[in-house]
Amino acid sequence: MKINFKNLILLGYVILLSCQQPVQNNDDNKTELPQLQKEISKQENTTSKELVKPILEDKVSIDSLAQSFVNNLKEGKDVASFFAEDWTFIYHADNRCDGSTDGESKHLKSLAIDDNIKLTVNNDGDGWACEKTKPRSYDLNFKLKNEIKSWDRLLIPNYEKTKSNVIYILGKGESDFLKLHYNEDHLIVKIEYRSEDPG
Repeated sequence: MKINFKNLILLGYVILLSCQQPVQNNDDNKTELPQLQKEISKQENTTSKELVKPILEDKVSIDSLAQSFVNNLKEGKDVASFFAEDWTFIYHADNRCDGSTDGESKHLKSLAIDDNIKLTVNNDGDGWACEKTKPRSYDLNFKLKNEIKSWDRLLIPNYEKTKSNVIYILGKGESDFLKLHYNEDHLIVKIEYRSEDPG
């Protein structure tokens, strides 16, 4: 009789594996195993949910980012890293002589905030201290670093009842300010530059 060593080795391996399987003779083991599996599954779900949560989740985190943004402005540093790759700039100036001037530029790249932003603005010519003029449109070059040079401060006020994704930065008194809008990734998706003539 010829012995097939390959079959013999395979048979020995199968026997060895079957001997290593746990034998559950007692009822306690039967109830403990499913309970343990439930507990492990619960922990895995909790862990995976925690990992899915954004690292920066609450208003304190946005406040912290806004403060870093302000610090960069104070030091004359670039601020593009705080912006999304598709963001909107809104310009509003209210002057006692010229009236209200408004403009908007959409779909800007993050680097645009550190450069000149070119936008078309509309002026209503309806100032309260001067004779009314015809409404007009013109192109405006806006550079944030240049605009804030005349500000006497850069301060984040502690306003109550503001949206959790909106931060105000005050400049000249409360008449000149920035309004930052953050997305769920804690990047700025809209910035409003507002200058109100206190008159």
